[in-house]
Amino acid sequence: MRRVLQRANAVLGTNYTLHDTRHTAATRMARDPSLTLVEVQTILRHAHLSTTARYTAVGLEDLMDKLAEHYQRPRQEVRWSQTYDPADVEAVFGAR
Repeated sequence: MRRVLQRANAVLGTNYTLHDTRHTAATRMARDPSLTLVEVQTILRHAHLSTTARYTAVGLEDLMDKLAEHYQRPRQEVRWSQTYDPADVEAVFGAR
């Protein structure tokens, strides 16, 4: 596999390593909602969960997509419990 990567790097002018592929796979597994972090830890054979947790950082593109989704959703109406006095709610949060 190393030789395959060496030849591909020579043709493409890149410098990928087997560790790069492991890192990419680990990041994708850590972001997969169907896998728990402990399962990813087991697959990667990490001794400590903190090592596996490094792969859970949110990517900027993912974050921007989530924000766009959030702002496209309709606003939910705020409803206060009937146990609160409406005058108290208005005094703390202002008129709606």
